[in-house]
Amino acid sequence: MKPAVGILFSSVLLFAAATAKSPPPKFAEKGEALVTKLCETSEDKGFCFTTLGSRPDADTATAPELGVIALSIASANASDTSAYIKAKLKTKNLEPALEDTLDDCSKNYLDAVAQLDDSLAALLANQYTDVDIWLNTAISDGESCESALAERDGSDGELELRNTNFLKLCRNALLINNILTP
Repeated sequence: MKPAVGILFSSVLLFAAATAKSPPPKFAEKGEALVTKLCETSEDKGFCFTTLGSRPDADTATAPELGVIALSIASANASDTSAYIKAKLKTKNLEPALEDTLDDCSKNYLDAVAQLDDSLAALLANQYTDVDIWLNTAISDGESCESALAERDGSDGELELRNTNFLKLCRNALLINNILTP
């Protein structure tokens, strides 16, 4: 092959590879239809509809946009829960077991917030495998807090509810990421 033809052929292949469309998502719907289809696969359908439906931009969102919405909801929840834990730790005369649980959960939630930030960055870069890794790590942080709450004498009903909701939010975001993963 002559060098000029080889360069032209290589250029055409590179151009074709660069402009090739990614495979269509598993769910071609968008907006409300996408939310409905997604929430039907959620472990808590009502919770999924309520949380994603609370955002007006979800009504017209594509799957990637819905992923950003779900991650932002989970991140806001994690940040609020982290602030709740910090406020509880400032309470005087906490039972030692509850204080230990709150300390553990505080560390877990600080990590979870960072994991969700990394998940969002990965999603925006179309790195769905990384989103999966970061989200599963955030879920592990929530599960560690859940274990600490269950295993110790000191408990906090509000934190238990917040943690349960956090895990559901992360799992819903993971469902969306599964849609996006080719």
